[in-house]
Amino acid sequence: MRMRVRSERGQGILEFAIVLPLVLILVLGVVEIGYALLDQHVVTKLTREGSNLISRNTSLTDAGAAMRTMSTKPVDFTSGSHIIFSVVKKGATTGTANFDKDILYQRYEFGPLSASSTLQTLGTGSFTGPDYTAINSDTDTRLQVTNLPTGLVASGGLIYITEIYSTHTLITPFDRFGVTVPSVLYSIAYF
Repeated sequence: MRMRVRSERGQGILEFAIVLPLVLILVLGVVEIGYALLDQHVVTKLTREGSNLISRNTSLTDAGAAMRTMSTKPVDFTSGSHIIFSVVKKGATTGTANFDKDILYQRYEFGPLSASSTLQTLGTGSFTGPDYTAINSDTDTRLQVTNLPTGLVASGGLIYITEIYSTHTLITPFDRFGVTVPSVLYSIAYF
C-alpha cells in the first residue's frame, strides 16, 4: 500500500504539465479569433455605412471626410486602413460603346494601406475631381466592369460600392503555434 501511494504522488503534476499547453493554445485561439471576428464586424459595419452614405447623393469627397470621423478601432484611415468608394452605372445612351454595360462611373479612395479594388475593369479609365467622375463614360470601354453579377445594375441605374481594407494586429502570441489569423481584414458593401 505504501508503494502505491508513493508512485501516484507526482501523477497530478505530470497530467497538469501535459494538459496545460493544450488548454493554453485553445484559450489563446478562442481569444484571438474572437477579437478578429469583432474587428471584422466593425469593418463590415463601416463598409455598409459608407455605401449607405454615398447612395444618398453625398459627394464622394464629403463621404470620405465623414468616414474618417466615424472610423474606430481597427479602422484608422491615418495609419492602417484604406477605403474605396465606387459608383457603377449601366450605360443608357444607345449607340455608344458602353450601352447596356456596367461601367465604373465614379471612384474615390484614400488611406495609407496599399490596396486595390476587387472590381475588375477592362483598363484604367481617366477620372476628374472633385467628385472623381469618369471622363467619357459613354465611350471609354476601359471603364467596363467585368466581375459584377449579371443583372445587379438596372438599365440607367447606379450601384454604390464601398470597400474597406484594415490591418488586424494580433493581441496574443497565437501565430507562434503555427496557426495564422489574417493580418488584413476586407469588406465590401453594395447599395
